[in-house]
Amino acid sequence: MDTNMLKILPLEKTDAVCIVKWNENKTADFLLQWAGIGYKYPLSEKQIIDRIESETSSGCRMYKIILDNDMIGTIELMWIDTEAKTGKIGRYLLNPELAGKGYGSEALEKFLSIAFNDFHINKVLLSVFDFNKPAIRCYEKVGFKSVNQEVRANGWTVINMEIVNPGI
Repeated sequence: MDTNMLKILPLEKTDAVCIVKWNENKTADFLLQWAGIGYKYPLSEKQIIDRIESETSSGCRMYKIILDNDMIGTIELMWIDTEAKTGKIGRYLLNPELAGKGYGSEALEKFLSIAFNDFHINKVLLSVFDFNKPAIRCYEKVGFKSVNQEVRANGWTVINMEIVNPGI
């Protein structure tokens, strides 16, 4: 895999159509799994565009994952705390047709570089549902460690993970 072909760029309003397409014929549980409570089922372009428009005031930065000029995913850096030097990964979704090909961990490594270098964050957190084994493997491959678990209101168990900037 040529890493020069994969890029992380700011999400644009025109990218909303792609994200909605990846969620077509999927369940409300699928949306909840990758987006949390940030979006309502069924997902619409308007929901994504509204979120992009409120990005700066919400303390969140939204990105798209590009492979060979095609958008293959989306990822956000949320809860950016410049004093504590922490941030949280959220709404990480790869085109389901490309899962299991190594793009997820490569994109995550590039995204962490942005978080650590551009935002001067020392620790990045994320939460993943315990049944999402492929995502857990991806996060562990990049260096995330499990911190604790909690049961959400819907009964799903979430694993909270973190990674510390190796440059500190």
